[in-house]
Amino acid sequence: MRLLKQARERARREVTEVDGILNELSGRDIELRGAAKNSIRHEKIVRKNTISFENGNRAVVIAAPRDASAQAILDALEITSPRAVVLLFGGAAGLDDSRKAHLATLFADGVTLVAAELGALIIDGGTQSGVMAIMGEAVARCPGTCQLLGIAPKGKITHPEIAGASAVSDGARLEPNHSHFVLVESDEWGGETGKMLELARAFNAPIVAVLVNGGAIAADEALQSVHKGWPLLVVEGSGRFADELSAAVRDGQSAKSVEASEIARSGRVALFHVDDAAQKLRDELRRMLRG
Repeated sequence: MRLLKQARERARREVTEVDGILNELSGRDIELRGAAKNSIRHEKIVRKNTISFENGNRAVVIAAPRDASAQAILDALEITSPRAVVLLFGGAAGLDDSRKAHLATLFADGVTLVAAELGALIIDGGTQSGVMAIMGEAVARCPGTCQLLGIAPKGKITHPEIAGASAVSDGARLEPNHSHFVLVESDEWGGETGKMLELARAFNAPIVAVLVNGGAIAADEALQSVHKGWPLLVVEGSGRFADELSAAVRDGQSAKSVEASEIARSGRVALFHVDDAAQKLRDELRRMLRG
């Protein structure tokens, strides 16, 4: 009788152990299926391509919706982790040829040299226009010394090797000297701003924003950057919003826009005059990035 009772207890323990093993295996199966689903979802969200330009440059292009995670995009970009980030906001509307030429010198002998020296990544709007075109040409003067990432709304650009972009009749061309692009699923200029700032922060490195000229979108970008606690270098004398903000900071003038007033009060703005030397720009960028 005692032997029978012991046998029954041993059998119950063995059944319990088997149930535990089966439950564990079932849980692992659910985890594996979940990981597989996440992997498939990641592939659908972030699409990677390589495109070529007439100058022989080849660039990595990532297409992602606005809700794609910054980490998923960074993983796809495969950019070497920068030690600093330089954000470029603005345009070049209304600038005469001599000012544009001087900006080209400032970018080549100021921004890109500091980026190469400090291991910084430069991020801009990526199109073949305004300050983005000038920055691309500056980087091309010293190939291989720094990386240039352009972030733009996919619905506003055109390139024959990007699915759907070749059909955009009024699309802006991508600047041909960039090393990387992120095209955010949007049909509006400014639709990429949130993702651009999110990506900049995700690199987990010191950040400085540079404002040249610019309109409403640049004003919003500058305002959001100071809200995030990043220093803003304003190129005074470059026109439009940059000059409005410079006047508010330097002379305490009442700004026309809410953005300029709020940025001026932030205490995070430094001014650099467009006619000053590249050496002065290098010194200012070093100071701001090194804190």
